Amino acid sequence: MRLWTTTAAALIAATACSYGEASAQEIHGQIVDTQNGGPVGLAAVILLDTDRKPVAGSSTDVDGRYRITTPGAGQFYLVVERLGYFENETPLFEVGPEGQYGIDLEMRPEPFRLDPLEVTVTNERLENFLALQFGQHPATLRGYRNIQGIRLAQAMLKAKDNTDLLRWLYIPVSHGRRICVGSFGAPPLLARMAYERTMAASEAAGNVDDQSQCGALYLDGYRCRNEFLEEIDRDRIGVVVTIGEAVYLYTREFDWTFRPGDSAPTC
Repeated sequence: MRLWTTTAAALIAATACSYGEASAQEIHGQIVDTQNGGPVGLAAVILLDTDRKPVAGSSTDVDGRYRITTPGAGQFYLVVERLGYFENETPLFEVGPEGQYGIDLEMRPEPFRLDPLEVTVTNERLENFLALQFGQHPATLRGYRNIQGIRLAQAMLKAKDNTDLLRWLYIPVSHGRRICVGSFGAPPLLARMAYERTMAASEAAGNVDDQSQCGALYLDGYRCRNEFLEEIDRDRIGVVVTIGEAVYLYTREFDWTFRPGDSAPTC
């Protein structure tokens, strides 16, 4: 299997890697470390359309392998990101009406730069916190990504508002009849069960608006109505997490030993 890098000559060939017939278009491959050749696990893999809007997402397993089912034929970019690595992406490539496409990508390690950026929370502590909240390790849940540090700071510099910030982080936002965030379609059973557990208390209290198929927005563990997105102080956001169709924003002051109780209000 060819190993794709960011050099133009190597990646142009990604447009034609068809591997036989299938009932749906699927992209699969492996993400590896450029320095040691080892697999990069827990990396977010995002499929973008020609307008660079996310249309599907996945994550790599412990062997660095991923699979994404495309929404149909067309032209796409494939972006991969992981805390501790520089982002990488393919050039625009073509997906036909059926078939499987193999695309491997390399990721170059990015040294953690502590100055002038503040490290909000270590990756291990964050994932331990989320594991307690969801009842299982977040990497086992569909769509898990955690974004902070350099990656988040770069997006903030380019963003004109909170909607723009999420879009620079490849998190879909739609301002139609109602504001929808983080929706890639219906999650699988395990992710839906975990998501519904976090919503049970708010739903029982009647504090949750009907945002079915629109994803959910949380700030420091509390559910926010999606239309409050632009009222959140962007300068205080230190960590952005996506799980399933939910987007979790955590401020730099958040206490990572805190757990919202059954009576936790919406924001």
